[in-house]
Amino acid sequence: MKSIRSPFFWAFFIAVTLSGTCSVAAIRAVPGQFFPVFDYHNDWLVYNDQYKNYVPFSQGVNEGTRFASLYIDLIKNRRYSLLVQVENEGYLFLEGALQSKLSPGKWQELSIDSLYKVYRKDELLLTIYGSPGVGDKTVLLCNKKKQSDSGIVTNTRSGFINIKPISFSPFGNFAGIALVIILILNVWIFNLNPLSFIRLINPIEFFNNDPRDQLSKINKPYSNTVIFFVVISAMMMSFVVIYFSINKVNLFSVSTILSEKANTLQILGDFCILSLIFFLLIYAKYVCMVLAGNMLNLDKQVDIIFIKIVQSSYLFYAFAFLVIFALSFNHINWLDASRPYILFPFLFFYLARFAGLYVVAKPTGSLINLYLFSYLCVIEIIPLIVSMKFAL
Repeated sequence: MKSIRSPFFWAFFIAVTLSGTCSVAAIRAVPGQFFPVFDYHNDWLVYNDQYKNYVPFSQGVNEGTRFASLYIDLIKNRRYSLLVQVENEGYLFLEGALQSKLSPGKWQELSIDSLYKVYRKDELLLTIYGSPGVGDKTVLLCNKKKQSDSGIVTNTRSGFINIKPISFSPFGNFAGIALVIILILNVWIFNLNPLSFIRLINPIEFFNNDPRDQLSKINKPYSNTVIFFVVISAMMMSFVVIYFSINKVNLFSVSTILSEKANTLQILGDFCILSLIFFLLIYAKYVCMVLAGNMLNLDKQVDIIFIKIVQSSYLFYAFAFLVIFALSFNHINWLDASRPYILFPFLFFYLARFAGLYVVAKPTGSLINLYLFSYLCVIEIIPLIVSMKFAL
C-alpha cells in the first residue's frame, strides 16, 4: 500500500509544481528588459449607467462589454512603466481621450513619470476598447532593467493620436446659455444708450478724472445703464464662482447653496440665485459708501467712485469670463497646477483698483486726502482682507 501511495504523491506534487510554474511563466511573459511588479488582471472596471460611476468587472455580468478601464496610481508607481498588450486589435484611451491603436500581440510601453508630467494627476483612467471581455487584455506594472528591445512599441507624447471625444457636460451647456444671455443684455444696453455703453467699456475712461467730463454726471448709480451693467457684472461673477465650484474650488463655501450632481437647468437656477446675491451685495456696498461718504464729507465723490468700481468690475470679470469659457470648451486642464495661486489675480485686481481709485479721485487738500484714503480703506481694503480670509 505504501509503495502505491508514494508514486501517486510524487506525481501529484510534480503536476501542481509544473502548473504553478506555467502560470508564473504566463504572467511574466514580458520582454527581457522588464521585470513584472504587478498584474492588473483583477482590477478591471466597467462604467455603470445606474450608479454613474465605475464598478468592478464581473465575469458573469460584463462579459459582453468592449470597454474595460483601470485606475493607475501615478504617485505610488513613479519610476515604473506600464506594459499594455491585447490579443485582438484594440484602442488605448487615457482620461477619455484616444491615444493610440493597439496591435495584436505587441507590447506598448507607457512611462509613469511621463504620464504624470503630462496629466499632473494623482490617478489616471486607462481604458482599452477592443473585443468583448478582459481575457485578451493585459496591463502590467513593470520595472525597466535596460533601455532597448525590438519587441516593444514605445509610446511617446509626440506619437499620441490624442483625439478627444465630443463632451456635452452640463456645465458646457450652461456656459453656452450664459454667454448668449450676457451678449443679449450687452446688445440691449448698447441700443438703449450707445454713448454711455462705449464709454463704460473703455478702460481709458477709468483714468479720466476731468471734473467737467465725469461719467457720473451722465449716469447715476440708479440709472438704467448702470443697473444693467451691475446685473451683467453679477452674472459674470456667478459664472466664475460656479466654474470653480464644479472644479472643486469652493470659494466662500458657495457649494452649500448649489445643487449636487446638477444638470443644466439646476446650474441655471444656481446661476440666477448667485447673480441676485451679487447684485444685492454690490448695491449694499453702494449704500455703505453713501453712509461713509456723508460721515467723511465726501458725498460728492461717492457716485464717481461707484461708477468706476462698476466699470472696472465689468472689465475684469468680462476678461475672466472669456478666459474660463475658452479653457472649458477646449478641455484644458489648468486648475490642478494653478490651484494654490487661484486667488492671486483677484488680489492683484482689487489692490490695483484701490490704487487707481485713489489717483483718479483727485483730492483737493491734505485733509481731504486723508479722508479719501480712509474712505477707500473702508470700502475696498477692509472688505478685501475679510474676503481673502474666508475665500477658501
